Amino acid sequence: MKKISTLQLILLSTGGMIGSGWLFSPYYGFQTAGTGVLLSWTLTALLTLIIGLAFAEVATILPIVGGVMRFMGVTHSRPLGFIFISLAWISYIVYLPLEAQSAIQYLGFWFPDLVHQNATGVVLSGYGLIVALGIMLFLTWFNTKQLAKVTKVNSIVSMWKIFIPLSIAIGMIIIYGNHNHVLNNHALPKLSFEPILLAITSSGLAFAFAGFQNGLILANSAANPRRAIPLSIIAPVVIGWVLYSSLSLMFMLCLPGEKASLITSVAPLLGLLSLFGLHYIYTILFIDAIIAPLGTANVYTTVTGKILFGLGREFFPKSIIVRINKHSAPYIALWINMILGACFLLPFPTWTQLVNFLSSLTLLSCLSGPLALMILRDKFPELERKFKLPFPNVFGYLGFAACSFFVYWSGTDNLFYLVLLILLCCLAYWLIFERSQPLLAFKKSWYFTAYVIGLFIISYCHKAHLIDFPIDNYLVFGLSVIFTKIFLVNQDSREGIAVNIEKLKTELRGEE
Repeated sequence: MKKISTLQLILLSTGGMIGSGWLFSPYYGFQTAGTGVLLSWTLTALLTLIIGLAFAEVATILPIVGGVMRFMGVTHSRPLGFIFISLAWISYIVYLPLEAQSAIQYLGFWFPDLVHQNATGVVLSGYGLIVALGIMLFLTWFNTKQLAKVTKVNSIVSMWKIFIPLSIAIGMIIIYGNHNHVLNNHALPKLSFEPILLAITSSGLAFAFAGFQNGLILANSAANPRRAIPLSIIAPVVIGWVLYSSLSLMFMLCLPGEKASLITSVAPLLGLLSLFGLHYIYTILFIDAIIAPLGTANVYTTVTGKILFGLGREFFPKSIIVRINKHSAPYIALWINMILGACFLLPFPTWTQLVNFLSSLTLLSCLSGPLALMILRDKFPELERKFKLPFPNVFGYLGFAACSFFVYWSGTDNLFYLVLLILLCCLAYWLIFERSQPLLAFKKSWYFTAYVIGLFIISYCHKAHLIDFPIDNYLVFGLSVIFTKIFLVNQDSREGIAVNIEKLKTELRGEE
């Protein structure tokens, strides 16, 4: 199988971070946090970097298909490993329809028949559903071809996706930027730390940065893991921070306060351009409104196929999920993802509601990285590490806390749904693998369920005004420290982990 270069891996992660997020998140974040949105982007980037660096070391030890989401099954129990990779798969499976939907939503600015407005927001019409389904079918078919073709196309698309938004943002700020627009915009929320934190998940900021994992999930395809894996985390986060901050700054400096109500939530950037009569840029934005989400959808189609393939390798080794075609593409896994993902094209929640839940679900599955970092460094210091992180325990505890904050900031309702989803995964494990031991999955993962319930209780108390801000965030940090220790105490024995590592090494040797 042809390996992916360092630049291609960087652009795969960057491509996953610049999709529908750039079309919506900078404006929604500005609406929520006002001028504080710049701090929101900075905080999101820093927390993402902490989590990502913890992942980087682990990924270079064993660059397995499906990424480090499989490591909870290595360091802890098989049921917990199943729950984690299932959560990751569920979160990723929605990205393809979500990006297709966002592309159609922006096209609705020019072709109104593709969308319509209901009580929950903008949803796809019958015509819009047909077009979105066609997009999903094409991208799935394309990904059944060689990975080299996918990465080559993605590299070109990602360059476009970086250049166009940055050019528009910088050009608008230079020509039309005026600090008086900020001073005279009385509709902006007051500068406060609570909306700054709220914007991170509720406005899609965390969602925009969730693509940092894509390089890790494809780590087994890297030609030079020592160099490629850490750079595939650091470079995309820095690029994303510069790009998204610039776009929010554009709305901040270029949007006159008295005309803020004229900006449409269907296509906020188009609304801003129309205020200045910049209709000649519409064609460029029309192209980018298609390329950006669909380029990201292409990346997530590849990655989600790898996650389901990894799930099959781990738990269903004799099933059709692990079949590959002559191009080494997991074609069955890709088509299963497409069929299930199509269900999310139905008029479910709005873009912001869906990405809020997806962000919390994706980042909840990221807990495996910081934990695996500490456990493998402690019990297996002799393993070859092509990237070695200093102060592993510091990054481990901070990485776990960063994930906790991201999940907590998603809100009470999302935390409730996460608890239900974890319980459903436990139920699925029992029905599929351990019918003779009905409580095994719950016994092996009780602390994970208790951890999310703890976050839910804090969030509920804050929502009910029983706990004030920022006390609730202090409690979340304390809870994360306690449960990091509980997760470490409940790790598998050294012998058990060694057996699991050897299995993965055998898997890697089979791919060479």
